[in-house]
Formats: sequence, C-alpha cells, structure tokens
Amino acid sequence: MELIYRITNELWKRLLAWMKAEKNQERFLLACLGISLLPILVLSFFNHPVMDDFNYGILTHRAFVENKGLGCVIPVLQAAVQRAVNLWNEWQGTFMFSIIGALRPSIFSEKLTFTHTFILLGLLCGGVIYFCRILLHRILGLSRHVAVSVSAVLLMLCIQYVPVGLEAFYWWIGSVGYTGMFGVMLVLFAKLFLCKYEKRIPVKRMAAMMAMAFLLSGNMFPIMLLTAVVMFLNLLDILIGKQYDKVMKLRMTALSIVYYAGFILNLAAPGNGRRQSNFEPRTPLQAIYKSYSYSLEYLSECTNAVIVLAMMGLFLYMLYKLKDTAFSFRLPLLFTLISYSMVVVMWVPGMYAVRFISGGRYYNILYYGVILFYGANAVYYAGWFRRQYERCEEQVRGLLQKAAPLLMGTAGLLCVILGFAKINMVRDVEEILSAKALKSLVYGEAQVYHQEIKKREAMYNDPNIREVEVEEVTYRPELLYFGTLTPDPDESRNQAMCAYYDKDYMVKIVPEEETGGEAGEEAEQEQQ
Repeated sequence: MELIYRITNELWKRLLAWMKAEKNQERFLLACLGISLLPILVLSFFNHPVMDDFNYGILTHRAFVENKGLGCVIPVLQAAVQRAVNLWNEWQGTFMFSIIGALRPSIFSEKLTFTHTFILLGLLCGGVIYFCRILLHRILGLSRHVAVSVSAVLLMLCIQYVPVGLEAFYWWIGSVGYTGMFGVMLVLFAKLFLCKYEKRIPVKRMAAMMAMAFLLSGNMFPIMLLTAVVMFLNLLDILIGKQYDKVMKLRMTALSIVYYAGFILNLAAPGNGRRQSNFEPRTPLQAIYKSYSYSLEYLSECTNAVIVLAMMGLFLYMLYKLKDTAFSFRLPLLFTLISYSMVVVMWVPGMYAVRFISGGRYYNILYYGVILFYGANAVYYAGWFRRQYERCEEQVRGLLQKAAPLLMGTAGLLCVILGFAKINMVRDVEEILSAKALKSLVYGEAQVYHQEIKKREAMYNDPNIREVEVEEVTYRPELLYFGTLTPDPDESRNQAMCAYYDKDYMVKIVPEEETGGEAGEEAEQEQQ
C-alpha cells in the first residue's frame, strides 16, 4: 500500500508540475475536447438525410444527376439559387440559408452525409475559438494558450449540454442555419471588435467581413437580427468616435450597407407574408417584453451544476491571468445588462412572429448565447475584481493575500457541496451528447438503423423502381432519426422525396394495430 501511495503521489506531483505551463493546460483541455467529440463524430458515419433535407435539395440533386463531371458545377449552383428564389416567394426570405441548404454535401451521395456533422462542429468550434482568441489574446493581451483553453471549456459546455443534439450536429437543414451560422456570426463579431481595437480595416479583412455580412443577412431571423443590432451599434460608435479616421468610417459604412441590403431583401420576401398569415404576431414592444421574461426563465432551466462549477473555475482562473492586462473593466453591471440583452435579441423574432420558440434548433443557439454570456461575465467580473484589488492600499492587499487560502478553500468546499447536492452522476452523464451518441453505438441501434436506411436508399436510387413502400425502422437512434416517409402518400414529406428521387409513389407501411398518434407527432415536429 505504501508503494502504491508513493507512486500515486509522485505521478500527481508530476501532473501538477506539467499543468503549470499554459501550453500544457491548452493541450490538456484540447485533448479533453477532442476525446469528448469522438463518439459524436463516429456516430455521424451512420447518419442519413431526413425531412427538409430532401425538400431543399430537390433542384440541386436533379441538376447533379442530369449533369456529370465538372459540368455539373454551374447547373448545381444555378439550381441552388433557383431554389432560394422559389422559397423567397413562397415560404421565407432567408435566401442565403436556402442556398446553403440546397447545397448540402449529401446531394451528391448519401455516403457524404457524415460530413454534415464535421462541417457543423467545425463551424461552431472555429467560431468560438476565433472569438476567444481575438477578445482574450489580441484585445485583452492574454496568451494564445489561455484564450484557446477558455474556448475549449466553453465549447465542451456548448456541445455536451446542447438542448437538441440532433438539430445541432446531424440534421443539415435544421442545423446549418442555426448552429453553423452561429459560428460564422462569432467570427464576424470578433473581426468587428478587432477592427475597432486596431482602428483600421485591412483590405483582406474587409473582403472577408463583406462576405460574412451578406451571408448572415440572408439567414435565419434570430442570428440575422442579432447581427443587425451589433452592426448598427458598431457603425454608430465608429461614426461618432473621433479616434477613427475617414477611411475606416467609409469602409464600415460600406460594410453596413452590404449587410442591410441583404437584411431588407430578407424581410421583403413575399413568402414571409404568406407564412406569417398562419400566426397572429405580437407588437414589437410585447415581443421585447416577452423575450426578457421568457429568457430569464430559460436561464434557470438550462443552467446546471456543471455549468455553475465551470464558470466559478473560469472566474478564479481569470482572476489570476488578468493581472497584466491594461483593460479597465469598468461598470460591470452595465456590461451584464448589455451582454444579456444581446442574448435576448435572439428571442425577439420567435416571440414576435409566432409567439413562441419553434424547434430545438432555435433553443440550441439560445443556449450557446447563455454559455457565452456566462463566460463573458466570468471574465469581466474577474477583471473588475482584479482592478479593485490593485487599487487597494498595500496593507489591505496584504490581508487579502493572507486570506486567499481560506477564501479558496471555502470556494472549493462550496463547489464540492454543490456538486454532491446537484449532480446526479448517472442521470447527468446520460444527458451529455457524447453519452447519447456512445449509447446508440454500443447498443447497436445506430448500426441497425444504418443498414435499414441503406437498403431503402438502394431502392430510392434505382430508376427501375417507380413505387416505394417501406416499413418502420427497427430503432430510432436519439441523435439520428427525425422522421421519414409517412403512411399518407399525399403528405408533403412524401411528395418531396418523390420529387427528389424521381418516384411516382412513396409511402411507409404502418401495421393496422398501430394508431395514428405517431404519424401525427412526426407531422407536428416537421411543422415546428
């Protein structure tokens, strides 16, 4: 026993010594993030297109089938634009989202469906890491290793506790306009903040910002509105600020014109009016009030003990790391109000147009906003406390230094108590996304589902089969299955798949003893 103790103690000391270096902290957290993503990525190889993936991809898939080789590039792009024009007139004005939705990788082959998850995770991870690197490293002056370490923690919280994982990383149409574009939005915001910090806009950065601004202007309304608010406040500050030169003012004005041109094109779509006729909208003031009200309720619902502990750890970590930054961290309460209002902005379109938040994909980006709100405030308040500490007299600082171990010990004890009181190890572990993915893989649900859908797709792609009848799948993996053919051949989902695969008739066979409740539930999910 004594030998085991000595070996364990020596290994622990070496680990602590290794972790003192910032680059090793970064490596450790990135390794944790990478390992946590493995089950999610492995599960993607069993994924298949579903629901509106077919509806949005009808024209592009047909253009690809009818034009082989490199000759298909122009027709496919033209088909994507045509699909966006059709939806702009008939359904909603999100023209850039429609183009991206129509260009999903799996229109070329169902075997490429796994790339959806890689792309979506890449956009979110890239956005959060870039955002943290610009704010923490370039603006606050912390090391690159610290910035990446913080982003890894935020990403693990965003990904593992995302409300609806299926609509975050596996369903292309339900994910790319929300989770995917949320990552792009963070990159644009980071570039805007960097331009203000450097008081200049280089040509290459300007071109990239133009492209991202136009892309976001034609996207889903929550992200489009938040971007519009940030762009407006940014432009106003630059036009008023005397520290910015004329070139920067002109370039930022041009960037705003590009964005708001797409913004107006999005809102002016005839399809918006047709879709809105199904709902009774609130007034703008009612929508804003309800957004603050419901978002506060959601804040408590989506916050668990793990998030609280992570934010406490981030606060203490940054309390030490911010000792060398020159940023003042003034008016922390005002910062909290403004940063929280940015989260609330994303609620407004749902509260205004349809009076509720429709779909898990919408809740996903609201949740990402909450995590970034917590993270930003943990950093800001750590910086504020650091500035107050530095303003204290030397005697007071000495007392605080002596009391630091006691305060740290008390904080640690509170964390332990909170952990034991609030963390249900079995339930909470099962709720994280990686555990859900791993469960489907270990139990074999994903493998059986994959084989059954592959057999269906062989029929779908066989030009000699004009009428298709399929049975229900044996298993519904929680993160993969989101509806397929229904018993009603005239239902919109069936009609879209008929058009996509060029079939005369497609339907799902339901045993007589089953009720229609399940089909009704799927139809309700599709409408949301």
